[in-house]
Order: sequence, then C-alpha cells, then structure tokens
Amino acid sequence: MTEPTDLPNAPTEAPDADAERDEVRKAIRAICAKYDVDYWRRVDAEKAYPAEFLATVGEAGYFGTLIAPEYGGLGLGAGVASVVVEEINRAGGDAAIVNAQMAICGTLERAGTEEQKQRYLPKVATGECKFLTVAATEPDSGADMSHLNSTARRDGDDWILDAQKVLISLAEVADVMILLVKTSEGATTFLLEMAEVRGRCEIRPIDLIANRMTTTLFIDGLRVPDSARLGPPGGGLKGLMGGFSVRRALAASESIGNGRFFLDRSLEHAKTRRTFDRLIGSNQGVQYPLAQAYGRLEAADLMRWDAVRLIDAKKDAGGRSALAKVLASEAAWEAARAALTTFGGWGLAGEYHIERKLRDATVFVFNNMLNSYVAERVLGLPKAF
Repeated sequence: MTEPTDLPNAPTEAPDADAERDEVRKAIRAICAKYDVDYWRRVDAEKAYPAEFLATVGEAGYFGTLIAPEYGGLGLGAGVASVVVEEINRAGGDAAIVNAQMAICGTLERAGTEEQKQRYLPKVATGECKFLTVAATEPDSGADMSHLNSTARRDGDDWILDAQKVLISLAEVADVMILLVKTSEGATTFLLEMAEVRGRCEIRPIDLIANRMTTTLFIDGLRVPDSARLGPPGGGLKGLMGGFSVRRALAASESIGNGRFFLDRSLEHAKTRRTFDRLIGSNQGVQYPLAQAYGRLEAADLMRWDAVRLIDAKKDAGGRSALAKVLASEAAWEAARAALTTFGGWGLAGEYHIERKLRDATVFVFNNMLNSYVAERVLGLPKAF
C-alpha cells in the first residue's frame, strides 16, 4: 500500500496534542501497511470478521484509547481515538469494529460497578474481550429508544428478559453485549455475556450493503442475575446518551477517513491517467468535483476537531458532534461521487476499491435524527412531527 497523499489536515488546539496525534497516525499507518486494500477486499467479499487486523490493533493497545489507565487503558482521549479510526478508513480499511470496541465500553466505565469495570475493561483494552455492540433498536420504534417493547421484570433476585432487537451489529462475534429494555422504573441496560446467552436466544443475520455482521436478536424469558444490570433501574438512556458525543465524533472521523481515501485515490488517478492525449486531471469536469469535495472535507474536519476539543475538555459537545457527523458523512459522500466522476466506469470495478468504500460510506448518511437534534437542541425550534 502506498503512503496516503499528504493533503493538509485541519489544525488542532495545542502543539503537544498535534505531536501525539502525529505519532499515532504514523503507528496506525504502519499497521495498515500490513493489511492493504486487497486484504479488506477479501474480508468484504467473504463477509468475514477481520480477526488478524484486530489482533494487531489490540496488541498495540489502541482498543484502550478511551479507557482510563486504572482499568488498563491508555486514557488518551477522543482526539487520539478519532485519529485511529480516520487513518484506518483512509488506508482503505473499515474501522467500524475498532470504533465500537473503543467507544461502547464508555457506558460501562460511566455506569458500571467497580467489579464490572475490573472484570471487563482491562480485557476490552487488549481486545481479549470483544465489547462490540448495543442492542437498542426495535422493529416498531426504530431509533426511538424512549418507546421500548422489550422488557425486564424482577423475579426474586433475578431478572427475566424478553426482547426483540433489529439492526444489531456484531452480535454473532461479541463476547459482551449491552441490552436496553424497559422495566417498571424505566429504560434499563444489562450486560449479557454472549457465550452464555447464544444458546438461549435466536440471532438471525441481516444482509446489508456493508459488512457489519448485522442481525436481528430474539430473547424469550432469559433469566439473568441482578449483577448483570448496568447502572440503576431506569438509568439506561442516561447511561447510553452519555457516550453519544464520542460516538458521533468517531463516526465523523470514519467519514473523513473515507473521504480522504476517495480523494487520495482520485488524485493519483487524475494525475496519471491520460485520455485524448492529456491527463484527465486537466479537465474541469474532473478538477472541480475534486476541489469541491476537498473543501467540504476540510470544513467537516474543522468541525470534528472542535467537537473533539469540547469532548476532551469534558464540556457539552452535543451540538458540535452532531454537526461534525452530518457534515463529515455528507462530505465523504460527495468525495465518493467525485471519485466515480474521476474513475468513470472503473470506479464500479472491485479492483479499484471505490465501490467497496462507497458502500461503507452509505452507512453514515442517515442524519435525520441528528438534524432534528440540531434543530431542537441548538436552534431552539419546536419538536418536529
């Protein structure tokens, strides 16, 4: 794999932060050099779990980027985490699993008991424990987590769980899952150890456009001890929502990585491909879409870093992270369109990797909920109907 084109990146707020993140960029690029675009093409074609790549990331400690050092993590913050996922996607990989492993355990770190943290977090940091998924979305309510049909009821010292969840990524490979259900006190989360649960529930694969190992999950009368409860009864939404800003910032970073992959590939092609006795990069029809895509990516990147700055300063980043995710996903989509313009029909051929990354980019462009969040929480508009 060739070194990514050195398009300038948006500045960060402190020179020492810049230096740390530059070191991380170099380290992730070195890892990605061992797992090139053809590796990811094979993984995608086989709808496989990229175990070798993830083992290498785990050995380097990056799964613990957001985990506090007292629990075996690096504690380097959202800025470093965003660089990790951006560089993986920029190199032509898929950082979705790395993103999930780094960020989902934040709910455990915020809401879990000390025993739960000590039990899981050190192993999450190394990748030994795959903490990859949250089962929240339901068939009838979609992303509206305030209206749940899945339930948990007390039975002595235990809980009985009944749930139907859809669009749950990585349930088939996760070691631990966070499950959101309704109790008499309100929405509540539970930690499920999947080795014990898989034989007592039903997991059905859903074939999606991108390789996310997505499933539907059915749980019928599953008994779990109270020690599996994560946070107080009724505190499930608060526990999950506390990590939304980080997840949005990392989704924005993945999109920026995807966008830069498209630009890197397109610029190389535009500067070397000749038709009608001239480089195609001299054609305005190629130049202008690339220039516009570059501008959108750089603007989204500035918003990403603004969101990260607020997150790492432990300030409210809800609005900024929402805007970062919206702008970055749309910028990556425009970069994908520019890449198709540059490559022409070859952009649809698997060997050029544009169509695969285009499919990855589609996962991020569903922004209606975030637009509603910005309209209501940032602009003060009434709730939309």
